[in-house]
Formats: sequence, structure tokens, C-alpha cells
Amino acid sequence: MKALCIQYDIVLDAELVALLARHGLTAYTRWPRLTGVGPNSGPRLDNSVWPGANASLLVVADDASIAAAFADLQALRDRVGKLTGLWAFTLPVLDTLT
Repeated sequence: MKALCIQYDIVLDAELVALLARHGLTAYTRWPRLTGVGPNSGPRLDNSVWPGANASLLVVADDASIAAAFADLQALRDRVGKLTGLWAFTLPVLDTLT
């Protein structure tokens, strides 16, 4: 089992939720408005000097579902990475409550 964590420009929100749904990943936790600075996208501090904000999604699922979604995330980043921020990584999930 793995956790997939995605940080992204909020303009990608609907597209990312749809991407996850295509892989059957409909249960997630979302942080809807975050600020920060990306290495390529620059500051998004949600103010008048540095407008814009990010969001984050966390999904926990079986390894195969996460791997398939991650491949699609890479394709999306390849397409929009120069225009906006998109970052993702996976972590092992050792234990969960049942």
C-alpha cells in the first residue's frame, strides 16, 4: 500500500480529481488552499504581490493503482509543467486502521 501526495496550482483541481477518479481513487484528503514557492513555478503566496495559491491531495491505495495514477500525473506534468506547478511523490504506508 502507498500514499500519493500531490501539490499543485489550484487551477488544476478539477483535472486532478478526474485523473484520480479514472483510476478508481475517489477517497482522498484535500488541503484546498496552500501557499509556497516552487523551484520552477515561483512564489504563490495568495497576496497582491505574489498572487495564486496551491492545493494538495493525499490518496492511500494499493501499489498498482497509485503507480498507474502516478504515470498519468507525470504525463500531465510533462504537458503543463512549464505553465503551472505540479509536484507529486509517493510514500510507503506501513499500517492503517481497520
